[in-house]
Parts: sequence; structure tokens; C-alpha cells
Amino acid sequence: MITGASGSLGSAFARYLIEDGADVVVLLRPGDEPGGLEHYLHRCEVRRGDVTDLASLEKALQGIDEVYHYAGIAVTLNKLHPLMEQVNVEGCANLVKAAGTAGVRRIVHASSISAIGYPAPGELADENFDIARSACENSYMLTKRAGERELLRGWRAGGPEVVIVNLSACIAPYSDRRYGWAMLLETARQGKLTAYPRGGAAFTSIEDMNVGMRAAMLRGEPGRRYIVSSVNLTYRELFTQVAEVVGCPPPKRSIPNAVVRVAGRVGAVVAAFRKDPMRSPFMVPENAELTVNRLFYDTTRAQRELGFRPTSLRASIAAVDRWLTELEVDTMFDGLAPEGRQDATRRAPSRS
Repeated sequence: MITGASGSLGSAFARYLIEDGADVVVLLRPGDEPGGLEHYLHRCEVRRGDVTDLASLEKALQGIDEVYHYAGIAVTLNKLHPLMEQVNVEGCANLVKAAGTAGVRRIVHASSISAIGYPAPGELADENFDIARSACENSYMLTKRAGERELLRGWRAGGPEVVIVNLSACIAPYSDRRYGWAMLLETARQGKLTAYPRGGAAFTSIEDMNVGMRAAMLRGEPGRRYIVSSVNLTYRELFTQVAEVVGCPPPKRSIPNAVVRVAGRVGAVVAAFRKDPMRSPFMVPENAELTVNRLFYDTTRAQRELGFRPTSLRASIAAVDRWLTELEVDTMFDGLAPEGRQDATRRAPSRS
């Protein structure tokens, strides 16, 4: 079973397993649209449930042997801490409890490098990084770490085996177009990617995420963390790769750290007036602080124990670019006047 299967990463992993011939069960919340699984629903079993509802999980997990846990709130906005606590922490506690009752054998948790902590400039963090030394702190980091503790506590109490995969920023389609990768590529496609922040981060391709998660299920040691990441890049290097894939000029100017921090403070003011916090600006103080740092991680353990071999980001960047093109085409057809479509239908020759 894959939880969070309507999201960008969960749906990408579900498609990977389905294409590989696996018998896949996906967990969608009641009322959720399929997202990136829209064209795959006939090739998998859909069950409904919510990680915040223990009874629904106990029912949904019947007959399941392996669980890939993707469900979570992945935003660096501290005002959403109560929601992150509910989903990222209590959701993990519910999952491991329900999985134990249902007889699940193993859970692979799609966690984040944020749960490892944020290393200081010039430092390469691994799974043993002391989170107390983190260069900064936010609610996402704290709740993802707490969720890991809940899963491990359940395993040690006799529940299913738990393996944790700490993913870096994954480049995948079917995300919110206002944020992240969709927003970055939209900016490049419009010829507006003219500057870059001075920081850097770790990034993961879709392929590496998929292979790393599956390897953790097959070969991961219970109770152990594995950092899965393709590459450490400065934002200048990342933006240059994006520009090359999209076909626009690479950015030439750097954005001073002070400007990034000011943008974050402005974003916080805007966020305060938004009724729906999930529609807050991407650049808030929490994100600004991450953006000005260089947060790099070491994948040696995953390479040694899981056989993980990092690949390039280009195919994943291209996948997001194709997805955005498909959305543009769909929007163009949706914009046709009904009478125009009817006229076209009447003029078309009949082919029976």
C-alpha cells in the first residue's frame, strides 16, 4: 500500500510500481481526486482512509504486507504547526498502530532530510548528524523528526518493521503550480529566471526516489535511516540545469541574502492576511532561511547498504516541463467555446 498516493511523490512512486508489474493498493482520503494517478486507477486498487483516522486505517490495511508511507504535510510554514502535528506526527502513530493490528510486515517511511537537521555551511550531514546542531529550525523539521520517533517506537513495541528514507527535495510533476518545481519551471518557461539565490541544497530525481524507496523495502535494516538524494547543487547550478532543459538563458545575477530575507518577511505579512494558510506565498521567513544556506547531505550509507546509485536530475526536470506543456494544451482546449466545439463536431465527417 502507498499512503499519500494522490500527492506528487506518492503518485510518482505508485506509477513506478504499477509499471513494474506490482500489485498496488493506494490509499486516498475520502473525496480526494487521484492527482497523478488519474490514468492508472484501472491498474491499482483504491482504498479510502485518512492517517488522522485510526479506524479508517485499520480497515484499509487489511491484507496488506508492505506499506510505503508518503502521506504528510510538506510545507515550511510554522503557522501550520498544529496541522503538521496532526498529520506528520499523530498520523505516523496511527499508521504503525493500525499496521500492527492488521499484520503488516514492514513500513518504509518517506521522510525528509529536514528530519536529519540542517548542516552548517561547509558541512556534509549524514544520518548521524546531531539535530541539536541544526543551522536553523522550523515546524516541518520538528514534526517530521517526531513522526519518525512514533514509527520507531511502534516497531520497538512489537509492531511492523520500520525503515526510514530521508529524501532530499524531489523533482516531480503533479505538484501545486504556485510553489516549488512547477513555479520554478513556469518562471523559466516565461523567460523570467534571471537571478538565483546564493545558497544551495540537495535534490533527488524521480528515478532515484523510486529506486531508493524500493531498495529500502527490500534491503533496508529495520530501525535505520537512509538518506536518498541525487546531488548537492548550488541554486545557480540547479537553475542553469533548468534553463538548459527548458531552453531559456541561464540566470546571470545572484540575489543577496539580505534581499531573500526581506522577501521572506514580506511573504509573512501576506500570509498573515490569507484566510487559507495553504495559499501562503512560497517565500516566507522559514523558507528564506533555508534558501540562503547551503544544505548538503551524504548518501554513503544508502549507496553501501541499499546499492543506491545517484543519477542526473535532467530527466525529472524534463518530466515537469512536459507536464506543464500538457496542462497548457488542456487549458487551451477547455477554453474553446461550447458552440465552437459543437460546430467543429457538426463539420467533422462521420466515421462509423
